Amino acid sequence: MVYAQDDSRFSSGGFVLSLDLELMWGVYGTHSIDSYGPNILGVREAVPALLDLFDTNGLHATWATVGMLMFDNRDELLAALPHRRAQFRNQRDNNYAFIDTVGEDEASDPYHFGLSIVQDIAARSTQELGTHTFSHYYCLEEPLDIPAFTADIDAAIAAFQRLGMRPRSIVFPRNQVTPGALDVCVARGVDVYRGPGPFRVDRPAARAQQSKAQRGLRLANSYVPLCGSAVVDASWRDGIGNVPASRFLRPYAGGSAAGARLQLGLIRREMQQAAQQNRIFHLWFHPHNFGTYTKENISVLSEIVAFSGELRDTFGWPSLTMSEAADAAKRASAQMSGAA
Repeated sequence: MVYAQDDSRFSSGGFVLSLDLELMWGVYGTHSIDSYGPNILGVREAVPALLDLFDTNGLHATWATVGMLMFDNRDELLAALPHRRAQFRNQRDNNYAFIDTVGEDEASDPYHFGLSIVQDIAARSTQELGTHTFSHYYCLEEPLDIPAFTADIDAAIAAFQRLGMRPRSIVFPRNQVTPGALDVCVARGVDVYRGPGPFRVDRPAARAQQSKAQRGLRLANSYVPLCGSAVVDASWRDGIGNVPASRFLRPYAGGSAAGARLQLGLIRREMQQAAQQNRIFHLWFHPHNFGTYTKENISVLSEIVAFSGELRDTFGWPSLTMSEAADAAKRASAQMSGAA
C-alpha cells in the first residue's frame, strides 16, 4: 500500500494541535538527564497549565504518548517490554539501552515514568491520547524491521489497554513516516497519523541524511515563510487519515523575545488563511519544550489559542483533535464520492 501526500481537499477545516509527550524517552538521541533534566521535570508544571488553558478555551488536542512512560513502576514496565526489538547501530537511537538507568517508580524517577500525567490528560473529555510508539521507535534510522515495529506497536496498544483505552492516532518519532509502518498501524486500528509538513525540508528522512543547510532552512522557515504557506488539508485514503503537520512551535528559551513575536505573527497569518479557506492549520510541539520558561511559553501559546477562538467565532473554524480532523476528511471524501 502506498501512502502519498494527497492534494485533494476532502476535509473541512480546523485548528489541530498535537503534542508529543515523551519525557526522557524522546531525547536520548541528543540529550542526557544532566543536560536536559530541568526541561523534563518541568513537564509536570507545563502539562497542568496546558490542560487548564485548553479547558478554559474549549480547545481540543491530541497527545501522542510514548508507551514506555505509561507506567508507575519499573516492574510494570519490564513486564510490558516486547520480546522482539529493533537493533540500532547507534545505541542512542535505542531506548532499550537505557532500561538499566530507570528508577523504581514515578515518585523516585519522574524522568521516565509519567502515568499520573497520562491519567490527568485522559480525565479531560476534549483531549485525545494517541501513541508515539512504545519505545519512541525510529522507522528510518535503520531499514525498517517490520516484526520489531509490529511488536512495538502491539506493546503500545497493550499499554493503553491497561488503562481502559485504545489509541486511534499515531505520531511517528522524528516524523519518520514510512508506508510499511503505516500498514502495520492500519491492521491494528491505528488509522490516523500526522503526516510530514508541506515543505521539501519536512520530508521524512534519517537524521544523518539531513544536512546542516536543510536544518538551517527549516529553522529559518519557522520565522519567515521562505518555503511558502503551511496551510494544509487532511485526507482519508486506503483506510487511514493523514493530518499533515503545518508548523512546529519553537519554544522561547531566554534572550530576546523578538523571535517569538516573529513566529507568532507568521502562525496567526496562516491560521487566518486556513480559516478563511476552510482548511487545516496543524501546530505541534513537545511539552518538554515548555519545561523551562514555562510562563513565557504558555503566554505565547495563550495568544494562539485565543486567536483560534476568534477565528472559530468569525468563520466557524473549529478546534479538532487529529482523529476528529481525519473523521471530517473521511465524511467529506464520502460526500464527494457520492456526488461524483
